[in-house]
Amino acid sequence: MREALERAKALRWAGRPDDAASVLRKALAEPGDRCELLYLLWDCQFVLGDRAAAHETLLEAKGLASGEMAQRIAVAEASWLMSQGEYHEASALAAAIDTTSDEIRAYALSVRGVCEAFLGDVPRGTATLEDARTAAHRSGCIRELTRAVGNLTYVLGSSGQHERSARIGREALTRLKVQGLAPTFSAVIRYNLATSLLALGRWEELDALDVPDSIPANKAARILLCQAESLALRGQDADYLIERAEKVIEGPDALFLAQAAYTRAVAARAKGQYRAAVELCRETVADLPEALTGGEVLRLCAAGLGAARDLQAAGGRVTKLDDPEATVAELLARLPVPQGPEDEVWRRLAFAEAGRDSWAEIAVDWDRLRIPYQAAYARTRCGEPDALRHADRAAQRLGALPLAKMIGREARRRRIPLLHQDKPQLGTLTPRERDVLELLGWGRTNKEIAAELVLSVRTVGLHVSHVLAKLGASNRSEAARIARDQT
Repeated sequence: MREALERAKALRWAGRPDDAASVLRKALAEPGDRCELLYLLWDCQFVLGDRAAAHETLLEAKGLASGEMAQRIAVAEASWLMSQGEYHEASALAAAIDTTSDEIRAYALSVRGVCEAFLGDVPRGTATLEDARTAAHRSGCIRELTRAVGNLTYVLGSSGQHERSARIGREALTRLKVQGLAPTFSAVIRYNLATSLLALGRWEELDALDVPDSIPANKAARILLCQAESLALRGQDADYLIERAEKVIEGPDALFLAQAAYTRAVAARAKGQYRAAVELCRETVADLPEALTGGEVLRLCAAGLGAARDLQAAGGRVTKLDDPEATVAELLARLPVPQGPEDEVWRRLAFAEAGRDSWAEIAVDWDRLRIPYQAAYARTRCGEPDALRHADRAAQRLGALPLAKMIGREARRRRIPLLHQDKPQLGTLTPRERDVLELLGWGRTNKEIAAELVLSVRTVGLHVSHVLAKLGASNRSEAARIARDQT
């Protein structure tokens, strides 16, 4: 039995949880101590997405556990509760675990940090997750270290802190690659990085993010959906990547199908297939899988409402909705309560599509979160001359062709000249000057820029002078405007 356990561990950490589960099931058919076998089987089943079977396995293991194994299983039970959205119960259970093991403590802190963040205290949650990273480092357990980093990047991304999430994720992937462990342990970190790169408009980096065969199918498929969405937003064919993602998933998966429906809706809107996008969103929100997050539901509703608005504005022989007001009311009624700052803006966006909120304010909200595509989209909907020009420059920089065409149509309708051909050329700026320009765009002082870039204030002052000279800007405000227009 011990030999089977070690073989299953090797398979699990080699990125083959399905093969590990097979070895464990055979071993469990033999007499002997079953607790460790069941604990590892729970982990494999959970990673493979078979959550109902995983929970049954965990309960069986719990009935057999004692000592340190009982503590591990208690944390796993807290993790299960967390995955079901039972954050109060999960946090209390994880906090009650008293252990001298840094490995178990890191696991418990990882669970607590996520729960604290999703109970509304993001700063406390991220601090707890940093403690989890520290405990995992002390333990030397790579599994717990990657769990802590995965949960931290997830919380940061979910709270709109995509820049920080992407930076931490990149650093962790680099370390794992150096250690030769990236194919085994990188799945969650890699997926979280993909979602942040998508939000930040760093789409070429997202294109280059590889999807190893060794990572679990559910994560691989969702990374492919992120890459497909970025292609669609650039006006490129995304269908082949969506189909590839669907082939990666083995067997029926209602959660994945709902997530894929959103990506298909984005792709349909980019191709002008507005009615198809509306119907996709309506059908999906009418029968939502329980595991779909509130943020994902908000995006589905917002996409459907946006497509309905596009459809009503479309000319020619486009088939309109039979009852557009009922469709809008139906999608608005499905909007869940937002769980963080990014969710808040998505909810506002959904109401704005129905003519019930301010696009100008929403654009500023997206700016604060540093999500450039959505900021440009909001400014396009706003339609004011300066907003359209700002949106046009952002769309050109991102390569967001469908959005650029939408901006062009709106500008022609309103007889607003676009100036993206005359935007300042940034090619003469050094990488460090680009960093300074970006921070200028966010209104940072020289002292704040110096602290963030780890430079002296005097050096930052020299960089600012060079930036102003190269851009032909007369002052910091003008340079900041140029920076905002390029982000």
